[in-house]
Amino acid sequence: MLFNQAIELLKSGECLYRLGWTPQDGYIVFMKGMTHVWKVVLHPAPNAGNYIFSMEDFNAEDWEKFEVPQAPIEAV
Repeated sequence: MLFNQAIELLKSGECLYRLGWTPQDGYIVFMKGMTHVWKVVLHPAPNAGNYIFSMEDFNAEDWEKFEVPQAPIEAV
């Protein structure tokens, strides 16, 4: 999808990534109550920080929705 479509999905709470990113590159999300887009990296350990879009990102047509993996719930 195009960048402008990706921004609309981010505003609605969706998580996104670019097809060219590896799984270690993570995904981006716009969290409620925040003023910046965050990039979440899952490997080797979960971490997050502000994401700065590049000119390549603005022109990219490979944005896709990212399904955040759900941790299994363990019985206590």
